[in-house]
Amino acid sequence: MSSNRTLRKNLAKSVLALAIGATTIASPTVFADETTGTIRGSVVGVENVTKIKLTDTARGISKEIGIDADGDFRFGSLTPGKYQLQVFNDGGVVDTQTVMVGLGGTASIVLGQGADLEEVVVNGERISQVDVGIAESGMVISSEELIEIPVARDLTSVTLLAPSVSKGDRTFGDNASFAGASVAENVSYINGLNTTNFRNGLGFSKVPFEFYDSIQVKTGGYSAKFGRSTGGVMNATTKSGSNEFKAGSSFYYDEQLETSPNTYAAVNDRDVFDSSEANVYASGAIIPDRLFFYALYSKDVENEEYYGMTSGRGYKAKTDTDFWGVKLDGYINENHRVELTAFSDERDIVEGAYGYDSDTDVVGDYVGDTVYERGGMNWIASYIGNLNDAMTLSVSYGENEQSRSTIPGNSDSPAVYLDDGGLTALGDWLSLSMSEGEDTREMVRVDFSWDLNDHFIEVGLDQEINSSSSNTFYSGGQYWRLYPADGLARQRIYKAGGTFEVESNAFYLQDTWQVTDTLSLQAGLRNETFTNKNSEGSPFIEVDNQWAPRLSAVWDPTGAGNQKVFANWGMYYLPIASNTNIRMAGNELFTQEYFDWDGSCLNADSTPCNLGDSYGLGYFADGSVPDTRSLVDTNIEPMYQSEFILGYEYVMDNGIQLGVKGMYRNLETSIEDVAIDAAVIDYYNSTGSWDASKVDGDTVEDVFGGFHQYVLTNPGNDMRIYIPEMDEFVNLSAGQLNYPEAKRQYGALEFTFKRPFDGKWALDASYTWGHSWGNNEGYVRSDNGQDDAGLTTNFDQPGLLDGGYGNLPNDRRHTVKAFGNYQFDMGLRLGANFMWQTGRPKNCFGVHPTDVFAQAYGSESFYCQGESTPRGSFGRTDNVWNLDVSAQYPVQFGNNQELLLTMDVFNILNSDTVVESQEIGDNEATGAPYEFFGEPVYYQDPRSIRFGVRYDFN
Repeated sequence: MSSNRTLRKNLAKSVLALAIGATTIASPTVFADETTGTIRGSVVGVENVTKIKLTDTARGISKEIGIDADGDFRFGSLTPGKYQLQVFNDGGVVDTQTVMVGLGGTASIVLGQGADLEEVVVNGERISQVDVGIAESGMVISSEELIEIPVARDLTSVTLLAPSVSKGDRTFGDNASFAGASVAENVSYINGLNTTNFRNGLGFSKVPFEFYDSIQVKTGGYSAKFGRSTGGVMNATTKSGSNEFKAGSSFYYDEQLETSPNTYAAVNDRDVFDSSEANVYASGAIIPDRLFFYALYSKDVENEEYYGMTSGRGYKAKTDTDFWGVKLDGYINENHRVELTAFSDERDIVEGAYGYDSDTDVVGDYVGDTVYERGGMNWIASYIGNLNDAMTLSVSYGENEQSRSTIPGNSDSPAVYLDDGGLTALGDWLSLSMSEGEDTREMVRVDFSWDLNDHFIEVGLDQEINSSSSNTFYSGGQYWRLYPADGLARQRIYKAGGTFEVESNAFYLQDTWQVTDTLSLQAGLRNETFTNKNSEGSPFIEVDNQWAPRLSAVWDPTGAGNQKVFANWGMYYLPIASNTNIRMAGNELFTQEYFDWDGSCLNADSTPCNLGDSYGLGYFADGSVPDTRSLVDTNIEPMYQSEFILGYEYVMDNGIQLGVKGMYRNLETSIEDVAIDAAVIDYYNSTGSWDASKVDGDTVEDVFGGFHQYVLTNPGNDMRIYIPEMDEFVNLSAGQLNYPEAKRQYGALEFTFKRPFDGKWALDASYTWGHSWGNNEGYVRSDNGQDDAGLTTNFDQPGLLDGGYGNLPNDRRHTVKAFGNYQFDMGLRLGANFMWQTGRPKNCFGVHPTDVFAQAYGSESFYCQGESTPRGSFGRTDNVWNLDVSAQYPVQFGNNQELLLTMDVFNILNSDTVVESQEIGDNEATGAPYEFFGEPVYYQDPRSIRFGVRYDFN
């Protein structure tokens, strides 16, 4: 019998019959920790065992422990890598084996089998085994494995390899939707440091692939140790040093080979994109066996050109990034170590604007530059200690900085658009708005674990204090939109600023109970509190006692470790983005005013002249810091989602792994900002309690003009809110407010196939049937491109929800994914990455025919030409399919040197499917049908190529 089959047979005797050997590409693992792994197992068939010795083969660190009466043992909080295990009795060493520990996983092993089990890891193979641990869903993939398949060198592209993950709308950049959630509901960690954009949830720190060691993608069912997400978790670790000095360099060049077809708004056949990335890295021991380092410097330059069809502008942009990163690992002794990770992804994007005439295809004069400052300094320091054989303590502190500044070169020029079917920029302004801002996160985390044989207890707490500074205003202090055909000119004025803080606290308790050799249960409870403060430092919303239970069960029907049935149920809470503080709790001034206009007269700065009568000045915000009592419903409940997963996995004797899984998610409660003017008018008119003497004789209709007071609440519920004008709290019924309950549901059935690499080839494939429906996409809104997290127009007026229930933008009904690689005997490796997916729902947005307050939002309702057009009723965008291919060839030199030549071709067949179309159906100024309704807005990315060369010295 082979050693692998012997091991499978004996795994049932382990405390936890878990995955063995190296982690298979994209294989599920027991996500036991954020940055480390675990070895658990049993010693069988050996009498008088005195101790087990564990040695980190790369760093020379050893430790010894005893075992319990049943022969069980556990080593926790291990840096991922290769370890040697030795069993001793009175006569000396009786068994020696080698095992790989993966990120967040638990490798299980049975010792004492003598010659049958000399080594668990077989060189050149990735051993696959069903993980009969706790039921989290996702994948783990290493940076070395990623080289073997064609995938873009960014974190989002890696997450898209996992089932139930879809690419978000192009409007939001490179972000992914996990299992129906919006692209702004995910969280990203690097070595335990949260690097997520907490202002609006879009994006995270930008890190080169050379810095990553492993990337863990959690698509659902994650334990009580993780929170602040109703989407998914991206958890990565960086490379570390060892006793062996290593160095290398790499260079990658990307170029777009083709262009997409032109649209009504963009001259895509003029698009240009290329990038070059150069990396230099080294690792080794500063003090052998004690202090290790890994260091990386990366220079990344991107060049891009893009031109507008009707805007009269073209742009040439350059992104310049000087990334540096360092990881230090210090071992005080075999039981205590410290880690320090520091990196900077600070970068500038310089966007030069030029005049452009699309009719003659002539690029005109240079207008000026806009500088986008992004990125910043990040660091985290951690202590990990094994207090004894059963107890482990880890403590971390870190900071994360991100610049959010947009600085146009001529910020004194007013922003002016001419709207005559398309939008044409007038004047020499560069950016619609200017902003100066920075986000800073300070985090501290403490985790403690205690192994009680059949029970593994974990407790912990973490705190984040997130500060956002912001100073934003329109270019030149005003934004004009001119409608010559209608003789109208609209002026908007916007400015806001201040410093805002969000404090997030959480603690958790979790027990993993090995009920029998074939059944394990995990029960966790997480408690979270979020406090958002206004620009004066006073809390304006505090949502506490958010109790999030998490329950999981895994059953191994045969005890052989080759199959499992698993189930998971949990609740997940989402904090309120700091964007809400900035928009609702600062000194925001936002006005709108329409004027009659002769349709032609312009001042030297392109603002309109010969203006006629005003239609009245409207205030969305009056520039004062609002009374915090008027911002939040006192009955408000936290925003949370429930999730249920049921699945089955089976590994065949040849190592092929098959799986099927069902998932259901329900956004039980949502927090939205709603206008309460109509409800307030109804309340005071029905009670007759409006006191006009308090407001200079104004009626309730004079004060509450439709947009006077916006409140954070749970739509569909009764509300208790403070009315500043009357200096009183009032109770508004759900009927008076007239908002439906916010709903989002997601159901999916997922089939997976995994063939581990056997020295020749590997394949990972999945099919997902998924359905996302309701009236609320989530934090952001794809169908109108609004990234105003938590404050989209969706629930701003009751009329905007008429017809709003249906298939949501992230509803991708069918998705097929497959990726893998093949290696020839002479060393050449070929890789492929395929995706086919059905399109997303399409809408028609227009002006509401009857709701006066909703009409003021223009083409934002589910009506077109006065007719109801319910959500998703205009079909879907076309099905999308994409094929990427790659080739790598290693050239070996003496002295452990290797030169790796790579080539990747993305979208090799240059498919040009429309992925987004224009969904505005009414011209809000004229009331006529919008001439560009249904026209393509974005196509899938055209064919591009990447060349790479990598040199490693070991």
